[in-house]
Amino acid sequence: MTTGLVTYYGQTPTIDQLIENYGAYLEKLDRETKLLLRTVLTNYVFMRERHKPSSYTLIEASRDALFVTFLGMDTPQLLVDICSQLNGLTTHEAETIFEALQHQIRWGNAQIEKSGKFDSALNKKNQIIVE
Repeated sequence: MTTGLVTYYGQTPTIDQLIENYGAYLEKLDRETKLLLRTVLTNYVFMRERHKPSSYTLIEASRDALFVTFLGMDTPQLLVDICSQLNGLTTHEAETIFEALQHQIRWGNAQIEKSGKFDSALNKKNQIIVE
């Protein structure tokens, strides 16, 4: 069992299949796809806990996340493929993948490239000002 996805204790056969298809660090997915998948997983967990629809799927979660509104296009096919592959995902598995994506987006292979002016502006924005 590989834990390269940063899943620690949450690895399951469903997550193993995701890793097999997209790499131990999901390195075959670009930053945008990881951000979109994170959004879908958040919506999926919320809807399953809020309304308890046992048949609610990731495909439905991706449609409900209103990607057409945000992206001005249909849900990307790669995201549809991933959601289809993860059919039957439990809330625990969804949160495990979410945590891995969050780590990669913030600290790992999908973080924003930092360079020059942008990095300087970002650092200023994140400073705490005490008066």
